[in-house]
Amino acid sequence: MLIDEVKECSKCGKCRSVCPIFQELNDEVMSPRGRISLIESLLEGGLSHSEKYIETVQFCIRCTRCSSVCPLGIEVENIVQSARNMLAEKLGIPEAGREVFRTTLLDPVAFRSALVNAASSISSESKVPLWQLPLFFHEGARLPELAAETVLDRYPEHMESGGKHRIALFLGCLINQASTHIADSAIAVLNKLGVDVFLPKDQLCCGAPALSFGDKAAARELARRNVAALRPDEFDAVVTLCSMGGVTLKRDYEQILGDDAEEFASKVYDISGFIDKFIDYEAHRMDMSVTYHDSIYLKLGMETEAEPRRILGKCARFIEMADADKSCGTEGTLGLFHPEISMKMVDAKIKAIVESGADVVAAGSPGCILFLKEQFAERGIQKEVLHTVQILQKSLES
Repeated sequence: MLIDEVKECSKCGKCRSVCPIFQELNDEVMSPRGRISLIESLLEGGLSHSEKYIETVQFCIRCTRCSSVCPLGIEVENIVQSARNMLAEKLGIPEAGREVFRTTLLDPVAFRSALVNAASSISSESKVPLWQLPLFFHEGARLPELAAETVLDRYPEHMESGGKHRIALFLGCLINQASTHIADSAIAVLNKLGVDVFLPKDQLCCGAPALSFGDKAAARELARRNVAALRPDEFDAVVTLCSMGGVTLKRDYEQILGDDAEEFASKVYDISGFIDKFIDYEAHRMDMSVTYHDSIYLKLGMETEAEPRRILGKCARFIEMADADKSCGTEGTLGLFHPEISMKMVDAKIKAIVESGADVVAAGSPGCILFLKEQFAERGIQKEVLHTVQILQKSLES
């Protein structure tokens, strides 16, 4: 029972010290402890579904920082997700969102067509680019430039290398539709390192946007289809290129599908984690310096922190930036619903990157890469932002 989970919280407040939202707003209601208190009050009948309650539940980016320091081991992110599901059941899901999550996302041709139409018609002054592409229906959305052809349309389903490893590659919406160059690098690197790549044509959105709106039914159907498409029984690993997609497959699918997804989740790796663990390779150390931005979902959700740093250290002179694991402001739906908070977070992140003195900044999240690139361009900062696998490709080919 959700009320039992909520009542386990002792309200000690340790979670406040690590919550990125509380640190920005300094508002007790927006702390993990505050959210749990409000959810408890609602469940006990002492609170209604007020606008403040809804905002509090939706503000959480489910980064798991609070859970990682909780002395009682309470998984606050699961409590918040349950609260979002209850909100959807009580108040409903926006009609446009329901149509996208339950119909459009299940048809790749229809999804692509919807994105193309949205890109040509949406006019927004939002400074934050939408990287969770299925949320294009939101009035504050600003879509990035779409690629002329998706990754799934451009590549064959099977790419053999003659090596001993066989993996299924999960792309995620942004990489498949817009940041296709990241997939190009990933496929080239995996093949060069002797990894056979299976790129299932029927893979779909990971379901994270549906989860953010509490659409449990849509998320379950997307999870069910992706597990079937990626065929984990036939491959050594399911490799992801997107931190949000990766943590959804690895963490949320077990919550959505139960024991049926346990073995699947155990095979999900970020590409840097897979290469670091399973592949022996030699990289050419290039004459450049690189720093690394930790995606919260990659570091905490997928427990991948040292692996990209080891890869980058083989490829270039590695420089650790200050507060590498602080959010850049794109996590979850934060940029879409609260762009003012996103901008405050990215200001601090860019300051840390610049002060590191590194030539290049690497990341494992296409959303972070997209946002940082745009912010550098707006501020006239001449600095490359690349996915870790792009830097590895440069090293292997130099």
